[in-house]
Amino acid sequence: MRVNHDRLQRRMREFGLDALVSTTAENLTYLTGVSSVHLDMFPHSGRAFAVLSQDTRAGARFLCGRCEVDQFLDADERITEAIGYGPFYREPPGDAALDDVSPEDSLLWDVSGDPRFDDALSALTHAVKEVCPGGGRVAVDEEGVPAAFLDELRTRLPRWQLVPGAGHLRHVRQVKTARETELVAAAARVAENAIRATVAIMREGVTERELVREFNRSVVTQGGTPRFTLIRIGANAVAGQRRPTTTALRPGQAVWFDVGAVVDGYWCDIARVATLGEPDKRLAGLYDAVLAGEQAALDHARPGMTGQELFALTVDAVRDAGIPHYRRNHVGHGIGVEVYDPVLIRADNTDPLRTGTVVNIETPYYEFGFGCVHVEDPFVVGPDGNRLLTTLPRELIVVR
Repeated sequence: MRVNHDRLQRRMREFGLDALVSTTAENLTYLTGVSSVHLDMFPHSGRAFAVLSQDTRAGARFLCGRCEVDQFLDADERITEAIGYGPFYREPPGDAALDDVSPEDSLLWDVSGDPRFDDALSALTHAVKEVCPGGGRVAVDEEGVPAAFLDELRTRLPRWQLVPGAGHLRHVRQVKTARETELVAAAARVAENAIRATVAIMREGVTERELVREFNRSVVTQGGTPRFTLIRIGANAVAGQRRPTTTALRPGQAVWFDVGAVVDGYWCDIARVATLGEPDKRLAGLYDAVLAGEQAALDHARPGMTGQELFALTVDAVRDAGIPHYRRNHVGHGIGVEVYDPVLIRADNTDPLRTGTVVNIETPYYEFGFGCVHVEDPFVVGPDGNRLLTTLPRELIVVR
């Protein structure tokens, strides 16, 4: 099971919440397992929701446009009701009787033919009233809908108190279930395999564009969706967010990877450095220093430690290992259905790690005229030690 129901129900009781409404693609995926086509295509104007009562294990009401309501059949969490809104037409079978269609098509027919709701607001108003009839306190994820939508929803629900819900969902998602940890690890494997495939074509003359194309090809072949593919050669890596170029690889140069993809709704975000031929002494020394910082975090992160405490020990380890002037804005973040789940490993973050938090730890070092050395991996925090969720060696990759 993906959803951490115990944590979600405790949170709802603590804050007196009678219902919870998700509005973003990420939270819809978390609560239902559905990766909304509509929210992906129309991230600013699309509307799809999951609505849950305090009894979250009873399942969610899944609401979306009638065009994509068929996606409720892909849910891997319990759906108590699928509700479509707006115009879309699925015609009955021509010569066959409805009794002859598949059970799934029969369910879809029942939902598709429901004419009650013309728009998202009408459907959501109905669902909230069903979940907590007579009024109540409802947490609505405020990050996926504009203020005008929330204002109109309040007008239509005068006996219900609507409060922000995004923070509650992020709080719950900080502690991953075993199923979620498996999904993060599976996504990481896709990125690792794609790095391996890209390293395999490293040769003199290969360009950044060719390396990016190979990485993306491998991710897609494995069933993932590339989301950012930052692969730069040599000194280009200091401007790592720029588009790939026709810069060609030369012997002795480094290739910097900072790559992310989504697989089954969960993110991976991994960094490595590979060199064509033996690296020079300074490059190897800098990489060893950032690797020492990552290792310190893996060794010492514990439940109850704050983000700022983990930040401090990680940065100190990099400095002690050979980069005394090392500076960073953060050295990692949680990861899950969002690339940045709680907690952020930053100097001012006082949120504590929990057993089950997945931390994506990273220690990049950027320098003009040099490029970047960078290593990044996810690990799950445990009461008696931490478990790395990647298998790709973390040492500098040397292509001979």
